[in-house]
Amino acid sequence: MSNRQNETAVIIPFIPNSDFYFQRGIKAFQKNDVARAKKYLLRAVTLSKSEEEKVFALCQLAICHQHVGEFNQSIEILNDLIEKDGDIFPEAYYFQSNNYAYIDELETALELVTLYLELEPDGDFFEEAEDLKDVIEIEMKNF
Repeated sequence: MSNRQNETAVIIPFIPNSDFYFQRGIKAFQKNDVARAKKYLLRAVTLSKSEEEKVFALCQLAICHQHVGEFNQSIEILNDLIEKDGDIFPEAYYFQSNNYAYIDELETALELVTLYLELEPDGDFFEEAEDLKDVIEIEMKNF
């Protein structure tokens, strides 16, 4: 008998969870592989054990759609999030504002970015939101 036959194989169980797929989705997005990122993020959503996990994965999925110009898909995801969980993740208002700005629905975009700024005066996207608000206001004055 060879040594290989006498060795007992060690099986390491691996059960991927939401965080595993979320991290894979983020890495794929960073590599600009949006199709793969969307697939991983959808899987993360289905495996989410908490509402917060689900919200973060869905929000990132919406950003993936936005990144490739699929604004209606992004709007749909974010509308659902805002209706159900806007209080958990106020950044959804900022991301949604971007969607509406891209499709030239400037009044809606302005309302949403203003709401984000009111809800999150110290938020992660505060500076970007202020810049977006300024651009929207300039655009609205020009039309």
